Amino acid sequence: MERTTDGHDARRGEPAAGSPVPAPAPGQPAGPSPHRASGSRRSRANASASRVLARIPLPLAVLGTLVVALPVLLALHAQGWVLGSPWVLTGLVLLQVVLLSDRVERLVRRTGPGARPLLTLAVAFTLIAAFAWTAGWSALVPATTLLVAVAHVQRSGSRVWPHAGAAVTLLTLAGQGATQLGWVASTLPVWASHVAAGWLLLVAWLTLADVGLSVAADASVTDALARTEARLRALMDSATDVLTVSDAHGVLTYVSPAAERTTGHPAASLTGTYLLDLVRPEHRAQAARQLRDVMAVPGARRTVDVPLTHADGESRWYEWNVHNLLADPLVQGLVVDQRDVTDRRYQEEQLSHAASHDELTGLPNRRELLRLLGLGLRAVGPGAALAVLFVDLDRFKAVNDTYGHAAGDEVLIEVGRRLRTHLRHGDVLARLGGDEFGAVLVEVRDDIEITELVARLEETVARPIRVTGGVVSVGVSIGAAVTTDPATEPTTLFTRADTAMYRIKHVHRATRGPGEPGTPIAS
Repeated sequence: MERTTDGHDARRGEPAAGSPVPAPAPGQPAGPSPHRASGSRRSRANASASRVLARIPLPLAVLGTLVVALPVLLALHAQGWVLGSPWVLTGLVLLQVVLLSDRVERLVRRTGPGARPLLTLAVAFTLIAAFAWTAGWSALVPATTLLVAVAHVQRSGSRVWPHAGAAVTLLTLAGQGATQLGWVASTLPVWASHVAAGWLLLVAWLTLADVGLSVAADASVTDALARTEARLRALMDSATDVLTVSDAHGVLTYVSPAAERTTGHPAASLTGTYLLDLVRPEHRAQAARQLRDVMAVPGARRTVDVPLTHADGESRWYEWNVHNLLADPLVQGLVVDQRDVTDRRYQEEQLSHAASHDELTGLPNRRELLRLLGLGLRAVGPGAALAVLFVDLDRFKAVNDTYGHAAGDEVLIEVGRRLRTHLRHGDVLARLGGDEFGAVLVEVRDDIEITELVARLEETVARPIRVTGGVVSVGVSIGAAVTTDPATEPTTLFTRADTAMYRIKHVHRATRGPGEPGTPIAS
């Protein structure tokens, strides 16, 4: 059984190396958009930088800060670009470095999960604002606090960004108010400081909003993918079909959990073995040819039935729905959906047998005999003729009339058995209907072989037959037709044998009397 369809509608649902991943469910996002992807990349970059800083030993970080920050601040102070004490400013930088260390991070983690992000953000903002006010850079408070705010939003989640924006605004207003009152020195004129701070505050809010929305979208996509993966895992765990993915060499790279339930083989034990190892040895070559045909056409599909060996040694039939996704970069494999169809195959065989065989005798029927006759004619030739025998029982009606149809059925079953014992393995015997039988003889050498066989068949049928209620004896009339021409029509040969049988029957009627075979014998 084989049905073939080629196509290129490859599903994009499995990752490379054959391990399926879920396709998005209806209504779920199919994947991150370019905007979301850029936000995700920024988040990973900032988080990575924070982790690098946190892994630096604290003494080394403090020493590095002193070596780098203090000389720079001293130089800026000498040029008048920094108004506050370089030593105080260096101390503020050191505090920020300490805040980023592992020790402080572990200490912050001991607080409640809701307070942790806000506490870290508040401490970082305070240090940065104090640095900017001391240095005379109050106009830069929105920009400097924005850097920390973005990092904390990406690390702590989108829920933090409105609080970060509010904190940036409060610190900016506080710094500009102090500048206006003369409490905080500024390297810029007061009016210029207000204008710069206002523009930078606007940019800070827009940036925080963009980052916050990007982080929220990224979290939504991650959550959707997690739910979809969970659904797929549940489906794969509960499915009765086995899903496998094999590479171009036929090695299994993925086997679904259903394998153990349906075949008895654990999925882990099958991964890394050859797909064809599951097939019964006598069918392996044919299955290999079918798989090669599918692999030759990218995107091709084919459905084939193959017998597999269960872990307990039992042979069961499976329907393989094969899909060539070797060219798909997300799959790079041959996807096979395997379904146990043993019961279906058995039912189909039963139906096929019932349609082609006589229910009473179990022999092929007239239609099946004609089909086999057509196949046999292809191999005929000189020295290998084909013969058709048309067999009709003589005086069978007397058995039915005397002992009933049940006895007649017993006679038909016994006659069929006797006729079959005298035919060779390649010959075919069929019940044509009523009291008629037919036989196809292959590789017949000459007419003498047919004559001798007919004599043996007449002799074996003429022997008494015990039935319910008595013993009967019937005769038989056999007509034969022979051909060595493969172009002969099956029906033509069949008709010739039928005609020959009727000639023999007329002879029997003229020569046999009332006591001859066909007359019931009292028991």
